[in-house]
Amino acid sequence: VTILFSDIIGFTSMCHEIPATKVMQFLNELYSRLDTLLDVYGVYKVETIGDCYMVAGGLMTRDADGFMTVRGSDSVDELHAHKVIGEPVQMRIGLHSGPVMSGIVGSKMPRFCLFGDTVNTASRMESTCPPGCIHV
Repeated sequence: VTILFSDIIGFTSMCHEIPATKVMQFLNELYSRLDTLLDVYGVYKVETIGDCYMVAGGLMTRDADGFMTVRGSDSVDELHAHKVIGEPVQMRIGLHSGPVMSGIVGSKMPRFCLFGDTVNTASRMESTCPPGCIHV
């Protein structure tokens, strides 16, 4: 599985300078544009928190009945680590590939979550990445 974290450069200062409704409009437009690329590149959007956008490639596939399912450990993803989401909106992006653990957590608003060193490393790759770059 390949995990991608992205972060918008200057997001915190932008939030102090423009009205919250404009920030929400900006995020909605940006994330909606990124969302249109999910199926194109076969990646799964794990979550968005503020200006953080997290996706996983090589995680999901369609089963024999056409339903989405988590890939088995023996399956091969032909797009694995070949395609990356990203546009020059002054972002920093971190990518890391490796094994992950996934599951549903919580009883109120249960969520599908990913865990493990691969997720942690991808997050650190993003947070230490120079602005406008992709840290792989």
